[in-house]
Amino acid sequence: MQLTTCFSLFDSAHSCRLHTQHYIFKAALEKNIHVPIPPNGRVMEFGCGPATWTMDMATEMSTINFVGVDISAVYPTAIFPRNCNFYNEDFLKGVSQPDGTFDVVFQRNVTCGLTFENWQQAMKEAFRILKPGGYYECVESDITIQNAGPQTNIVFEHLRLSMATRSVDPSIVRSLDRLMVAAGFTDVHVKEYCVPVGDWGGKVGQLWQMNMFAILETVRPHLAKAASCSESVVQEVVQAMYKETKEYRSHQVVYAVYGRKPLSPAQ
Repeated sequence: MQLTTCFSLFDSAHSCRLHTQHYIFKAALEKNIHVPIPPNGRVMEFGCGPATWTMDMATEMSTINFVGVDISAVYPTAIFPRNCNFYNEDFLKGVSQPDGTFDVVFQRNVTCGLTFENWQQAMKEAFRILKPGGYYECVESDITIQNAGPQTNIVFEHLRLSMATRSVDPSIVRSLDRLMVAAGFTDVHVKEYCVPVGDWGGKVGQLWQMNMFAILETVRPHLAKAASCSESVVQEVVQAMYKETKEYRSHQVVYAVYGRKPLSPAQ
């Protein structure tokens, strides 16, 4: 969750969680990106947050120019790789970069902050700044927990209700490929990852569960409001989830969806 519009929280603890979250995703997916980046290419990350992905990639690929944008200036301002630049901009309103100047646009974990119209705006902006033949990649988690226990289902149903009050439908992650096609992208692919939640899934499962519960702690007030109960009641239900993830061998699906801007208008 890398947009401050998610729940208007971006303190140091939240930034720290996003740093950790990056490496959890890297471990679970065993990579940072699915699309090719040409030598001396340019890559933009929409909603970069504290820019952990951007800086990790810039360190690994020193000949590539990386640009991160976010509506909250929590990215580094003093120490960062020389092939990085950051801008305090809202990609939904348009970034300051010219048309057709990037080889790749990447975004991850923004589902909780985007309405259907926002997704259309994001894809339109990505299409605009990409060079012909450039790639757009979105990596998003489906908040539905597979093989969930009863308490887990209750928590995530209230999370969905809370998001609905902001006109956000998290199930849209299952339709990102269709949205990309509608936005003009071609050669669209979907890669699904089933990530274990809990001790039964080894180190990745433990890390994924840790991240999931850190998110639930952040949004506890919103869950309480959606459920019309106290935060302490929410906490009790969330605690019951720990046992359930092991008992039911729960997992979560992550979608990596990517497509290409046509090489020419005729394609």
